[in-house]
Amino acid sequence: RSRSVLLCMELGSAARGRSAARSLVRVVEQRRGPGRPAYDSKQKLVAATCKLLSERGFEATSPVMIQQRSGVGQGSMYHHFPGKGKEGLALEAVSRLRASTIAFLDGSPAPEGAEVEEVRASIVTALDRLFARKEGQALVRLLADAVAGALPSLATATQDWCDDIRAVIVVRLRADEPDADLDIAD
Repeated sequence: RSRSVLLCMELGSAARGRSAARSLVRVVEQRRGPGRPAYDSKQKLVAATCKLLSERGFEATSPVMIQQRSGVGQGSMYHHFPGKGKEGLALEAVSRLRASTIAFLDGSPAPEGAEVEEVRASIVTALDRLFARKEGQALVRLLADAVAGALPSLATATQDWCDDIRAVIVVRLRADEPDADLDIAD
């Protein structure tokens, strides 16, 4: 039964005595439960979007797919991403994937005191491992997706993600020159 029906039934009983009023409180508490953190539905939506972007890309992912994968209702999507819908979710997902990518690449350091070829080999290995992960797969799909490229905000976010990867690579290659200009590539 709906919450309002239960409340109406209990209110009718409440007129009969204090014990009914106590049972009203119990029914409402049982129905509501302990609750969940406020960020839970937003996090589920973003996690589902990350997975779908890596599996299907932006254009092939629909808001309904995101809702089904996350187990969150339609209202939550538009509550957390008002007026933005799928694009807003994709931007949030790209931000999360981008941070994960940088953390992953930073966690794969080049061997210290290594020759340039060893450093390059370690970079290639790290990138191979990255593109086998969902982050790398999502990036490739976004780069190949014409619709994602046509949306300025998503195209910019994807380009910034690529620039971050490039910056990590340049820093590794220039590890022996800490004051070198990172904008100048070999």
